Amino acid sequence: MQSAVKVNGLSKSFGANNRALKEISFKISSGEMVALIGASGSGKSTLLRLISGLIRSDQLAETEISIFGKVIQKKGKISADARALRSRIGVVFQKFNLVNRLSVLTNVLIGNLGSMPRWKGNLGLFSKAQKRAAMHALERVGMVRQAMQRGSTLSGGQQQRAAIARSLVQGAELLIADEPIASLDPSSARKVMDILSDLNQRDGITVMVSLHQVEYALNYCPRTIALRDGEIVYDGPSQALTQDFLGELYGAESEELFLPGLSSKSDKPVKAATNGVAHPQLSA
Repeated sequence: MQSAVKVNGLSKSFGANNRALKEISFKISSGEMVALIGASGSGKSTLLRLISGLIRSDQLAETEISIFGKVIQKKGKISADARALRSRIGVVFQKFNLVNRLSVLTNVLIGNLGSMPRWKGNLGLFSKAQKRAAMHALERVGMVRQAMQRGSTLSGGQQQRAAIARSLVQGAELLIADEPIASLDPSSARKVMDILSDLNQRDGITVMVSLHQVEYALNYCPRTIALRDGEIVYDGPSQALTQDFLGELYGAESEELFLPGLSSKSDKPVKAATNGVAHPQLSA
């Protein structure tokens, strides 16, 4: 199976004494849904921004990131194919990045900007087919009734769902979500995770989602990659992430990763991980 994401020897420093990632290597196959967990400051957001081509890695000879078999950056340099590859990647941030003064529909239509002439996008000249596709995307995330509302009128959960609809309109094959539920209440968080799971299972979209609470990884993602201090300390089936095991991996930091009282999803059992393996660095 083709790799949707392949990372080799990835390091990233912010200044001489701040190394955020240390020689990270892993693969994600097309169609997987993978959680990225870790305490605050573990390097999750940095890793996702590097995969998206939004920032550059350290200039090391072995460093390379590929998306669907094509290099997006190597040795700290963004490749010539990066723009085309970014059109295949939908990125959903913790901050929703909607334009508050625009309608929800227009915010979703913005997902087309990378595939149409810039002058048309600047003038908001979207075709009927694009508008139909945007409405269909809003239907997928349960937001049709809010299509003509201004972005500023939406709740946090609604804004996040609109951001996911924008990625659908973009035609994303890889959806990267950087703590998309961190600022949401439990009900809204479940709705967002249900949508991501549905897109993965029904549409075959590869999903990589960073999460602050491991319960969501257990309930939605067959595989989890765990970071600690910029290194991978576990890469394997999510079901292995018991509270005791996380205590071994993270020590006192493991308390950050559990959200008491989160019920399990009985209607969507976790699938068996197909290529997750335990990482050798399993000492606390």
